[in-house]
Amino acid sequence: MSLVPGLARVVMGAVLLHFVTRTKREVAVMRRTFQTLIVFVLTTAALAAAGQRPLHVMIINDDGINAPGIQALTKVMAADPTYRVTVVAPAKNQSGTSNALIIGREIEITPHAPIAGAPAWSVDATPATVARIGILDLLKNDRPDLVLSGINRGENAGLIAWYSGTVAAARESTMLGVRSIAFSLALNWHDPHPDYAVAARWAKKVVDAVRAHGLPAGVFLNVNIPKDESHIRGFRLTRGAVAVDLKSHFKTVRRDGKTRWVRAVWVPPTAPGADTDAGAMAKGWVTVVPLSYDQTAFRVLAKLHWVSGLAAPAPPAAAR
Repeated sequence: MSLVPGLARVVMGAVLLHFVTRTKREVAVMRRTFQTLIVFVLTTAALAAAGQRPLHVMIINDDGINAPGIQALTKVMAADPTYRVTVVAPAKNQSGTSNALIIGREIEITPHAPIAGAPAWSVDATPATVARIGILDLLKNDRPDLVLSGINRGENAGLIAWYSGTVAAARESTMLGVRSIAFSLALNWHDPHPDYAVAARWAKKVVDAVRAHGLPAGVFLNVNIPKDESHIRGFRLTRGAVAVDLKSHFKTVRRDGKTRWVRAVWVPPTAPGADTDAGAMAKGWVTVVPLSYDQTAFRVLAKLHWVSGLAAPAPPAAAR
């Protein structure tokens, strides 16, 4: 960009020199040439500026705006001048809310202190609702090019992705036409200080790759990062595990007469499959699973052809 003004000055100086040394006809020709060159210079400058425009990224999560995962992801993204970051996140923890939307009450939206220098908004709603508010309201005149959700506290591999607010925020953003990626960090739950900064650096590699290669329409990525960051082997594209947590249960914690209170106890499946996200992550891979919001089971459409042949129900009998 710095060469463009210099080029303009050189061109102008050369043309002005001709203005004072040539005939009127030659001056007219040089004036047209000068105008053409100026248009070329300005066009070049505009194209250069467009090519260097920072990619606008909206960062969201389900752990809440003050969670360390979103702080780390925002910090690493904001440090890259080729990205421009806006944080729009839930005011408090919304883990496990999946794609729930807030539709029956007023929603509080509050300016938040900048995070790593990036402007931020706190929204008292579920992650999917926050994604909609960010894209359709707060940033409607400055639409993000990419939505990043996370970094979540705990993995969202396999069927857990169905329940995850982190994944839901990426899904909802994709439904609204914005490329999206969900990031989660598997945890050693006995470690009170997981290294989100390391996880954020791995996440940034995926973001840069998506920026370079794009994503198919209607597809978003679910990325899970192993808990032992020091032994990560690399990236692996996998399918999502479908093993069900059949040993999960509810534990009674107290009673009051016939009423009792229970707490969920989650027990992960023991054999997720080596070619799945859960299986590959257990072996040290950062797993990347492409997901879609189209839930149609295409493989069985032909087998259910009989549905189209069902007869309409008989009309009700006339009242006597």
